[in-house]
Amino acid sequence: MDENKAGLSPAELKQAASENNSSETQFSVIDIINMMLTFWWLIAIFAIVAGGGTYAYSKLTSVPQYDSSGTLYIDTQKESRTDDVNASGLQSAITLLPTYIEVLRSEPFLEDVSDDIDNKYSASSILDMATFTAVEETNLITITVQTTDPHDAYLIARSIIRNAPRRIAQIFEGGSVKVIEYPKEATTALPDNSFRLGIVGFVAGAALAMLIIFLINLFDTRVKSSEELTNRYGLPILGEIPNLIDV
Repeated sequence: MDENKAGLSPAELKQAASENNSSETQFSVIDIINMMLTFWWLIAIFAIVAGGGTYAYSKLTSVPQYDSSGTLYIDTQKESRTDDVNASGLQSAITLLPTYIEVLRSEPFLEDVSDDIDNKYSASSILDMATFTAVEETNLITITVQTTDPHDAYLIARSIIRNAPRRIAQIFEGGSVKVIEYPKEATTALPDNSFRLGIVGFVAGAALAMLIIFLINLFDTRVKSSEELTNRYGLPILGEIPNLIDV
């Protein structure tokens, strides 16, 4: 009787169910948004726990860092006195800055720096702590030393700045190095990245929660309403049994 009303044989019903089951995994943007809104509290819990945990862990495990920096002026036209010295000298210095930096990063020079600070740090350790940066469109080099001890950072940066002119003069003829800014000892630690890591953890937690919600709905084959049953199988609903609640 039902078969004739539906106009489908059991085999056709089974095929229709299979086809509809394969199509039911397709979600529209509105469906996905509704999923997330329904379980917003779960997303919030995941985001807060992940973000707060990442921030707290970073704060507890991070070691304060201090830096000290100085600036060198590179002049490749030491002996020139013509009016075009500034332009030509500047361009020449900009071109040679990478070479000057490599000289200051070299092991022989850093060994001298290590000797100057009573060999408290090796040349390789100093190289790991020091950053040599060419200031864009200038003939300036900034040397920054970062370590966990503010006084050590100052001593290393001061030694590099103090020994650089002599080392450069030994390698390059006709050039000179002048100190523009001497290092100073830091009084406060550098800002840590705990807050940034907390934000990353917050976003990652929210994304994980949304992925879990989507996967649960993707593999959930239960029929939750008569409308969904009709849409899924294209069959008429003859009747519904209401939920019975004890009074």
